[in-house]
Amino acid sequence: MAFVEDVKPDYPSKPAVTGILNRKKSYRLPVKQRVTIILDPFPSIPENFEEETWTEVKSAISKIFLKKEAALHSLDCLPLIESISEVSRLEMGSSRLYQRIHDECERHIAAELESLVQYQTPDSVALLSCIDTCWQDHSERMWLINRIMGSALSRFRFEGKRTPKLPKLWDMGLQLFRKHLFRSPTIEPDIVTCLLRMVNKERSGEDVDKTLLSRLLKMFKALGIYSESLETPYLEWTFEFYAAEGVKYMQHSDVPDYLKHVETRLREEHERCLHYLDASTEKSLVGIAEKQLLDCHISAILDKGFTMLMDGSCIEDLQRMYTLFSRVNALESLRQALSSYIWRTGQEIITCEEEDEEMVASLSKFKLSLDTIWEESFMKNLDFSKTIKNAFEHLQAKRLDVADVCYGGESSFNQATELSLEGHRSAKFLGALEEFASTNLI
Repeated sequence: MAFVEDVKPDYPSKPAVTGILNRKKSYRLPVKQRVTIILDPFPSIPENFEEETWTEVKSAISKIFLKKEAALHSLDCLPLIESISEVSRLEMGSSRLYQRIHDECERHIAAELESLVQYQTPDSVALLSCIDTCWQDHSERMWLINRIMGSALSRFRFEGKRTPKLPKLWDMGLQLFRKHLFRSPTIEPDIVTCLLRMVNKERSGEDVDKTLLSRLLKMFKALGIYSESLETPYLEWTFEFYAAEGVKYMQHSDVPDYLKHVETRLREEHERCLHYLDASTEKSLVGIAEKQLLDCHISAILDKGFTMLMDGSCIEDLQRMYTLFSRVNALESLRQALSSYIWRTGQEIITCEEEDEEMVASLSKFKLSLDTIWEESFMKNLDFSKTIKNAFEHLQAKRLDVADVCYGGESSFNQATELSLEGHRSAKFLGALEEFASTNLI
């Protein structure tokens, strides 16, 4: 009810006004109104209202878990939400109602998973499919329960004070599902083993149900056991798998094919993280593959195939090698191999029996080939450019050592003759090499 009272404000009297304003009528300010509002008290809740509400809630939970389509369609959610809100206004009413919902959901979830825990089959796909079906059903039911009842429970107030916050009904359902799914000590290891076998089959080129894998791994993530129960053993299996595969492929494959295989494996692991693994696993997973397939075999790759690729100017394969080596910080090893290759090949060119003009042409061709490889395969790496330049400068500065011997007898004469011819050829080479360096080294 509201009462309105007239209150005359105590304003000072208006001063006298002379002149033309005297002919105007005096004015009064409007009277202030003071409104008094009396709020009606909260309507009283019937004594048996909480029990009646729980009967409705329990019936709704049973319909949801039993998946009775006709009953679900007849479920009137709005009155149920209003009743839950009214109960939540009672002192500790929301806590009592929450505990009842928890116990009722646990009863249904335990019954659903009882047969699954005792399910025995040698077919791993059948076991995983059965678990996936239970998980999908559970998710749908708890989503609906949380949608109908969770919002009402989260908005309650009692005497103007918010009571202690309760976990969401969805989170409560996850805890109950995990509790009863892994009640048997063998069910979790069995599920993990089946999942790892499916992944290894997929790695070996067999067709597997990636959608099933994705849903089950998301289940592990939602239950909060992904890192501990699945990721750790999965990474251990990956380590052993690629350790064995790296040794096997290095023994039976040439370097170009091995590098293509490594590139394919790294791409596949990235795609697995996109399709069904969690994104947080990618760094560790790809790191293990890089370590076992690349880092452990850097020296073997260079010894077995680097010279062959350089001699054949295999631009694409060298580019692949450079890209892969950069992933494991092995470019320094590749640069040293390049330096050794230039020095060794240059030595062969300058010590051959060819004429000086032919030798200079061979050096020019060799330098042009290196420049092409540096530009197209080694991504114009400045350190590699310096390596090429320093190696050629070292070749230019090389001098053939002439032994200081005492000549005597026929054998000594022949030795001196050979050294003299060698020194003459070296002097002619140096002049030609200086001409090459002035035109090719910048």
